Amino acid sequence: MNFLKGGMYMKNIDKLEKLKKSFERNKDLVTDALYKDLGKNFEESRLSEYYPVISEFDYFLKNLEKWSEPEKIKSFFNFIGCGTIIQPEPYGKVLIISPWNYPFNLTFIPLIGAIAAGNEVVLKPSENSKFSSEIIKKIIEESGVEDISVVLGDRETTKELLNSKFDYIFFTGSTKVGKEVYLKAAETLTPVTLELGGKSPVIIEDEHCLQDAVEKIIWGKFFNRGQTCVAPDYIYLPTGLKDQFVELTREYIRKNGDVQGKIINDEHFERLENLLNNQNIIYQNGKIDDDTKNKGLFPFTIVLNPKDDDPISQEEIFGPILPLVEYESLEKVYWDLRLKPAPLALYIFRSDKGNLSTKGLKAGGVCINSTMLQIIDKRVPFGGVGYSGLGQYHGKYTFDTFTHYKPIFEGSGIKISMLRKVINLILNKIKK
Repeated sequence: MNFLKGGMYMKNIDKLEKLKKSFERNKDLVTDALYKDLGKNFEESRLSEYYPVISEFDYFLKNLEKWSEPEKIKSFFNFIGCGTIIQPEPYGKVLIISPWNYPFNLTFIPLIGAIAAGNEVVLKPSENSKFSSEIIKKIIEESGVEDISVVLGDRETTKELLNSKFDYIFFTGSTKVGKEVYLKAAETLTPVTLELGGKSPVIIEDEHCLQDAVEKIIWGKFFNRGQTCVAPDYIYLPTGLKDQFVELTREYIRKNGDVQGKIINDEHFERLENLLNNQNIIYQNGKIDDDTKNKGLFPFTIVLNPKDDDPISQEEIFGPILPLVEYESLEKVYWDLRLKPAPLALYIFRSDKGNLSTKGLKAGGVCINSTMLQIIDKRVPFGGVGYSGLGQYHGKYTFDTFTHYKPIFEGSGIKISMLRKVINLILNKIKK
């Protein structure tokens, strides 16, 4: 540990402390930028963007020393003067491409892990959240950490970056763009983490948990006006409960207020509008007109039983639209979901509270009798599977993502004659 304490480890601690101080100094600008880009109020900005980043800094500063330790491996080689260690090492130069929906959270959480592991980072924040991207650049530059460069620009800028050689690429965004990143990385066999999305379903298994389910589903859907990768995307609801679902939704909104934030831009507003074409709208808390379009205030909308081949059933909604899909057979719901791409999140509501079964469904993560909370604990990995992503991060998992664990064997105690005897003993046992 002497080398690490005197070298890389202490340097990485120093970088994290500088970044944290710069982030804290600019917290009011962070809040202002989030309001301009996404209409986030003070409470949501602090809850979803500022405090998670500060907490991640603190977690790394507390644990980085032990994570950076070489691990000594115990084996019979130790008895003959040999040994193996596993040495954590940085990949080298990494590219982090971050999205617009949680621009500070989803930029700094991977960045903290990359810097803690000792990497040099090129950071490309989203052009859609332009005010936040400018503040990200300001925070990095004011930190004085020289191993981070921030590149601002549009999609063409991202494409140019992907033509450069990196030792690791970390991408957060849509599955469509994620595939493009993956293909580009494959040309140079560059390892990647892809944090994508998908359609995260909610299964309400029985009517006894309906009120609890509605409150938690709407709470999760209302965050950031539905622009969250793990937001409930659509609901499987037992037939005959739709009226109760709508009435409970009205009651929730009366007590707790309407959906917060705004849609990021006109393009995404129009995309959401088009998803409602030919749909059976059974509830809409507001209207779509020039005023709401100009303000990005797409109203919370519930639609009933969209067709399987409708765009709303195929695309990740990423907004305040909630389809209800009525079902007669719970068994068929689970069967149908097995045939669909694995989502980033799976939500199940059931009155049998001790039942943790997911009946074999694949998903990046599962939350039973709640929503969104599966991503909170830093000790728990976050990431997708299949079409919803590749790789995991958060807490120690982020450090692991940006670290190559290199085994080093020291074999001066071994004699070739001894090694031959060991090999012969093994071969004789195999023959028997």
